[in-house]
Amino acid sequence: MAPQIVFYDWAPSPFCFKVRAILDYKGIAYKKVNPLGTNALKIRREGKVGKVPAIEIDGEMLIDSTDIVYELERRFSGPPVIPADANDRARCHALEDWADESLYFIGLYYQWIEPEGRKMVPFAFGKSLMGRLTYQYYSRLIARQLRGQGTLRKPAEHVHRDLTRHIEAISSLLAPQPFLLGERPYLCDFALLGQLVYLARTPVGGRLLAGHGQIDAFRARMKGLNAMAASSKEGAEHPR
Repeated sequence: MAPQIVFYDWAPSPFCFKVRAILDYKGIAYKKVNPLGTNALKIRREGKVGKVPAIEIDGEMLIDSTDIVYELERRFSGPPVIPADANDRARCHALEDWADESLYFIGLYYQWIEPEGRKMVPFAFGKSLMGRLTYQYYSRLIARQLRGQGTLRKPAEHVHRDLTRHIEAISSLLAPQPFLLGERPYLCDFALLGQLVYLARTPVGGRLLAGHGQIDAFRARMKGLNAMAASSKEGAEHPR
């Protein structure tokens, strides 16, 4: 009997995007539920940390996108997303951590702090009392996080330079090969894609990313992965 999987998915989150994309790429069936309201209390109670993404596998709650993906890799078949080679695995870890811990805060700044991006955020939470209260809570929380991490203590033009350097680095990393580590995608690619999608939704990020051919091609390749995985699986099940 296949494991019962419940995925607490907050769609705008780049970390939820990362887990969702890998679930789909590996062909793992799951039930998607909203993590707000009473589910938020359940995630905090059972996951101990109280953040998304969170996932239940046969009633066992797991949190943190990286931990979730390593557990999915251990439990399920499908295309591997963790490199078998130790050196590649180390590089994958470093690039994933860069995306999760550096690009993420730049994206947060341009979504929650920069004036054009900030106007968009309340719509994601809806007009209900719970939605408005949740937005106010996260708005204060994210401002504190960005100040503690350092991005919010920089002038706007400094953050803009940081973002420009990140985009140039991404383009250079992708220039000689289709994915970050070569010919096939790994966890670091899904982490990067999540941050790029999140950043591209912001007005400033979208403008700065526009016209970068290497990044556009990478996003298109990643978007086509599920069809590639399904084709490979069908070929394995129905050999010629």
